Amino acid sequence: MVEILVVVGIVGILATMAGPAMSRVVRHQRTNRAAMVITADLQNAFAVAARQRQPVRIQADEVSRSYQFVDRKTGNVLRIRTFYGDTSEYRLTKLKFTPAIVDVFPSGISSAAVTVDLANGDYSRQIKASTAGFIRVSH
Repeated sequence: MVEILVVVGIVGILATMAGPAMSRVVRHQRTNRAAMVITADLQNAFAVAARQRQPVRIQADEVSRSYQFVDRKTGNVLRIRTFYGDTSEYRLTKLKFTPAIVDVFPSGISSAAVTVDLANGDYSRQIKASTAGFIRVSH
Protein backbone atom coordinates (compact mmCIF):
# COMPACT_ATOMS: atom_id res chain seq x y z
CA MET A 1 0.00 0.00 0.00
CA VAL A 2 2.81 2.41 0.86
CA GLU A 3 4.50 1.67 -2.47
CA ILE A 4 1.35 2.65 -4.36
CA LEU A 5 1.13 5.95 -2.46
CA VAL A 6 4.78 6.71 -3.26
CA VAL A 7 4.25 5.96 -6.95
CA VAL A 8 1.09 8.09 -7.06
CA GLY A 9 2.96 10.92 -5.32
CA ILE A 10 5.86 10.75 -7.80
CA VAL A 11 3.47 10.71 -10.77
CA GLY A 12 1.66 13.73 -9.31
CA ILE A 13 4.90 15.67 -8.92
CA LEU A 14 5.98 14.84 -12.48
CA ALA A 15 2.59 15.88 -13.86
CA THR A 16 2.82 19.19 -12.00
CA MET A 17 6.23 19.88 -13.51
CA ALA A 18 5.22 18.85 -17.05
CA GLY A 19 1.97 20.85 -17.19
CA PRO A 20 3.43 24.34 -17.87
CA ALA A 21 5.91 22.96 -20.39
CA MET A 22 3.13 21.23 -22.33
CA SER A 23 1.06 24.41 -22.29
CA ARG A 24 3.99 26.34 -23.79
CA VAL A 25 4.48 23.70 -26.50
CA VAL A 26 0.79 23.85 -27.43
CA ARG A 27 0.89 27.67 -27.68
CA HIS A 28 3.95 27.50 -29.95
CA GLN A 29 2.36 24.87 -32.19
CA ARG A 30 -0.88 26.82 -32.51
CA THR A 31 0.98 30.01 -33.42
CA ASN A 32 3.24 28.26 -35.94
CA ARG A 33 0.29 26.50 -37.60
CA ALA A 34 -1.63 29.78 -37.78
CA ALA A 35 1.41 31.46 -39.38
CA MET A 36 1.58 28.73 -42.03
CA VAL A 37 -2.16 29.02 -42.76
CA ILE A 38 -1.97 32.82 -43.10
CA THR A 39 1.10 32.51 -45.36
CA ALA A 40 -0.73 30.05 -47.60
CA ASP A 41 -3.82 32.27 -47.67
CA LEU A 42 -1.76 35.32 -48.69
CA GLN A 43 -0.13 33.33 -51.48
CA ASN A 44 -3.58 32.14 -52.51
CA ALA A 45 -4.87 35.73 -52.68
CA PHE A 46 -2.16 36.59 -55.21
CA ALA A 47 -2.93 33.42 -57.19
CA VAL A 48 -6.71 34.02 -57.20
CA ALA A 49 -6.28 37.61 -58.40
CA ALA A 50 -4.11 36.41 -61.28
CA ARG A 51 -6.30 33.41 -62.12
CA GLN A 52 -9.59 35.37 -62.12
CA ARG A 53 -8.00 38.48 -63.62
CA GLN A 54 -9.85 40.49 -61.00
CA PRO A 55 -8.49 42.42 -58.00
CA VAL A 56 -8.87 40.73 -54.62
CA ARG A 57 -9.20 42.73 -51.41
CA ILE A 58 -7.80 41.45 -48.12
CA GLN A 59 -9.73 42.93 -45.18
CA ALA A 60 -8.53 42.21 -41.65
CA ASP A 61 -10.39 42.77 -38.39
CA GLU A 62 -8.11 42.97 -35.37
CA VAL A 63 -10.96 42.82 -32.85
CA SER A 64 -12.40 39.52 -34.11
CA ARG A 65 -8.93 38.25 -35.09
CA SER A 66 -10.11 37.36 -38.55
CA TYR A 67 -9.68 38.31 -42.18
CA GLN A 68 -11.53 37.85 -45.40
CA PHE A 69 -10.75 37.90 -49.09
CA VAL A 70 -13.28 39.75 -51.20
CA ASP A 71 -13.67 39.98 -54.97
CA ARG A 72 -13.26 43.73 -55.33
CA LYS A 73 -15.48 43.96 -58.40
CA THR A 74 -18.50 41.97 -57.20
CA GLY A 75 -18.07 42.22 -53.44
CA ASN A 76 -18.37 38.43 -53.09
CA VAL A 77 -16.51 37.01 -50.11
CA LEU A 78 -14.03 34.41 -51.35
CA ARG A 79 -12.71 33.27 -47.96
CA ILE A 80 -13.18 34.09 -44.29
CA ARG A 81 -10.70 32.87 -41.70
CA THR A 82 -11.10 33.31 -37.92
CA PHE A 83 -8.32 32.68 -35.41
CA TYR A 84 -10.16 33.29 -32.14
CA GLY A 85 -12.98 31.74 -30.16
CA ASP A 86 -14.27 28.28 -29.45
CA THR A 87 -14.59 27.40 -33.13
CA SER A 88 -10.93 28.11 -33.88
CA GLU A 89 -8.19 25.59 -33.23
CA TYR A 90 -5.59 28.39 -33.07
CA ARG A 91 -7.02 30.66 -30.34
CA LEU A 92 -4.64 33.52 -31.07
CA THR A 93 -4.41 36.34 -28.56
CA LYS A 94 -3.22 38.76 -31.27
CA LEU A 95 -3.76 39.03 -35.02
CA LYS A 96 -2.96 42.38 -36.59
CA PHE A 97 -2.61 43.19 -40.29
CA THR A 98 -0.79 46.42 -41.19
CA PRO A 99 -2.43 47.91 -43.21
CA ALA A 100 -5.84 46.41 -42.46
CA ILE A 101 -7.01 46.59 -46.09
CA VAL A 102 -4.85 45.62 -49.06
CA ASP A 103 -5.79 45.14 -52.70
CA VAL A 104 -4.06 42.46 -54.77
CA PHE A 105 -4.12 43.13 -58.49
CA PRO A 106 -4.11 40.56 -61.33
CA SER A 107 -0.61 41.70 -62.30
CA GLY A 108 0.71 40.14 -59.08
CA ILE A 109 1.26 43.45 -57.31
CA SER A 110 -0.49 44.56 -54.14
CA SER A 111 -1.44 48.07 -53.13
CA ALA A 112 0.91 47.92 -50.12
CA ALA A 113 3.35 45.65 -48.37
CA VAL A 114 1.62 43.71 -45.58
CA THR A 115 2.88 42.90 -42.10
CA VAL A 116 0.93 40.40 -40.02
CA ASP A 117 1.68 40.13 -36.30
CA LEU A 118 0.22 37.11 -34.54
CA ALA A 119 0.66 35.71 -31.05
CA ASN A 120 -0.64 33.15 -28.62
CA GLY A 121 0.32 34.20 -25.11
CA ASP A 122 4.00 35.06 -24.95
CA TYR A 123 4.94 33.44 -28.28
CA SER A 124 4.66 35.53 -31.44
CA ARG A 125 5.43 35.38 -35.15
CA GLN A 126 5.54 38.00 -37.89
CA ILE A 127 4.66 37.54 -41.54
CA LYS A 128 5.77 40.06 -44.15
CA ALA A 129 4.45 40.13 -47.69
CA SER A 130 6.07 42.47 -50.20
CA THR A 131 4.06 44.29 -52.84
CA ALA A 132 5.32 41.67 -55.32
CA GLY A 133 3.92 38.80 -53.25
CA PHE A 134 7.11 37.53 -51.65
CA ILE A 135 6.19 36.24 -48.20
CA ARG A 136 8.50 35.66 -45.24
CA VAL A 137 7.74 34.33 -41.74
CA SER A 138 9.97 35.37 -38.84
CA HIS A 139 9.97 35.54 -35.04
